[in-house]
Amino acid sequence: MTHPSASEIVQAVRDAGRRVTPKRELLFDVIANNPHLDAASIHHLAREANPRIGLATVYRTLKMLAELGLIDVSSLGEDHAHYELRGEDHVHLVCLRCGVVREIPPLPDIRALEEIDGFEIHQAHLELVGVCATCRKHDRADTESKKGNRGR
Repeated sequence: MTHPSASEIVQAVRDAGRRVTPKRELLFDVIANNPHLDAASIHHLAREANPRIGLATVYRTLKMLAELGLIDVSSLGEDHAHYELRGEDHVHLVCLRCGVVREIPPLPDIRALEEIDGFEIHQAHLELVGVCATCRKHDRADTESKKGNRGR
């Protein structure tokens, strides 16, 4: 899926009349290159480049990006928020076991919902939470292994 680059976010923030500080620019880069992170993970990666960046700066920047409609906030099957730059419509497939998040194109008829009652869709975002193929394969292998050990 296509997401805006950090430089496109810088321009959008400037176009909205907001300041772009070096710390904000660093955070834009972290978010652009690492979708689906929570605030603590964004802070951790940003501190690797600038140890003086505070968690409050991360939260203020995320709030500003959300107010400007530049990021999407998702739970991804957890009890806290994850952030990614707003891009094309897509569906998240979230594995409950390993935590992997895959993005796939939106379901073809999601936009047809606009025809139902005239509701205007600005962006579609859907999370499907379950178990990925890799974890299911490991589960089957574990089950087979346990069956084989019982016969001994």
